[in-house]
Amino acid sequence: MNANDKDKLMNSSIITCPHCGTKNRLNPAMGAADRQPKCGRCHQPLPVPDPGGDGRSFLTLRCGQCQAKNRVPADKLQDNPKCGRCKAPLQYQDAGNGRPVVVSDANFPQTVLQSPLPVLLYAWAPWCSICSGTNSMVDQLALDTKGKFRVGKLNIQTNPQLANQYDILSVPSFFIFDGGRLKLHLPGAVPKHELMIKMAAYL
Repeated sequence: MNANDKDKLMNSSIITCPHCGTKNRLNPAMGAADRQPKCGRCHQPLPVPDPGGDGRSFLTLRCGQCQAKNRVPADKLQDNPKCGRCKAPLQYQDAGNGRPVVVSDANFPQTVLQSPLPVLLYAWAPWCSICSGTNSMVDQLALDTKGKFRVGKLNIQTNPQLANQYDILSVPSFFIFDGGRLKLHLPGAVPKHELMIKMAAYL
């Protein structure tokens, strides 16, 4: 390794992909063509630090009425933001709290179908021995990805209507919803990193 290569390595930074959690080495002295690098694993855009920016963070909220995506500054959420297309109020209350939402037969339309964020719905049951270990992973996933997508927990034992509607015959099981539609079903105890990669396509 020559001196120039050593300098580049010393000046590079490690950026963790917010979609799949992979660590990527990023050189801040990139050329113009490289200003929007992508993750080497899931190929989603990486958040590049902007030295001239104001450091604000943003959430992308989907409107529950017209399904349009709106980019909202995190520090403006308390100002009751509205959809840029249809002007309907954007639901954001638990968008970035880092906790799973308890989903039931009664609140499914509001918490999942009209969610402002893509939803990873985790189906489980008290009698499932595997679920006891998966529950803690799901809690940590919600914390690690707060503001990116919503994590929901569905107890199929107490919510038979949804269990029948989506033919949930075994647990644990995962479902991805976006824009009010079921996009993907992932049966079994899917590892955390794989769930993050699958969700990346909807962020």
